[in-house]
Amino acid sequence: MAVGLLAAGCGADTAGPSSTGGSLRVTAVTPRARSTVVIPFYPYIVPGGVAFPPGSGLLSVGLSMRLTRDVPRAQLNVYLMAGDQASDYCGQNSPDAPAWGPLPAGWTRTYTVTGFRVYRLPCQVTAIRAMLHTRADNGLLIPPSPEETIAEATIPVGYEIDR
Repeated sequence: MAVGLLAAGCGADTAGPSSTGGSLRVTAVTPRARSTVVIPFYPYIVPGGVAFPPGSGLLSVGLSMRLTRDVPRAQLNVYLMAGDQASDYCGQNSPDAPAWGPLPAGWTRTYTVTGFRVYRLPCQVTAIRAMLHTRADNGLLIPPSPEETIAEATIPVGYEIDR
């Protein structure tokens, strides 16, 4: 795991398991492993959380995506995992969650996510989970189902987010 944490902090090119229809690869993650991200004063959002805008310089996740089939729509969700369960995350990229469509087989894109909403502070982030999916834009923020998932990748990290 130490090697994974070191690789993640150095911007390793880490591929995740491909689901159906494409591939997703984490190409860089900042901050470095074992860092503490201190969120400056941003307004608290009811019912919970602090959002920091794209370009804030606090966190970034570089990704490379490729489709192997046509899709009507694709959206990128990135979760800040705080445990082993799919529902155990303390933040996600809701301020910076791009969607594209319709897309042909062979479509590729690189994108760096820099805007996140963190739901609880402090948070020990153990992994970054990125998911490219086809779920309709219905406001649902939980991770997409396997049927909606085009591809996903998870990379271990180790840092704390605090105020």
